[in-house]
Amino acid sequence: MKPRRTENSTRVFRLRGGTEDNDLWVYDMPDEEGLNVIASVWVPTLEEREQIANGMNVRLLVWGTTIQPYAMDITDEKLGRRRNGELHQGQEEGRSG
Repeated sequence: MKPRRTENSTRVFRLRGGTEDNDLWVYDMPDEEGLNVIASVWVPTLEEREQIANGMNVRLLVWGTTIQPYAMDITDEKLGRRRNGELHQGQEEGRSG
């Protein structure tokens, strides 16, 4: 799975020495109590989608010894970024070339 920029992305965390595949695009949103939540969207590869469809699970890995509260959900956010109010999408996920 790779984190991807979406129409809602407002900022990016970059891995020092990494490539754009290491960019973590995020946006902020309030939770039910009005507290800030940082959200990122991850896209599974076709192989990962097949594995999930065949019963495999998704695992969250967190580096370190403590963890902040987190959640995982499903979203229909469009990939890409807004330019002049229009959504501009990159190469479709899972396709080569």
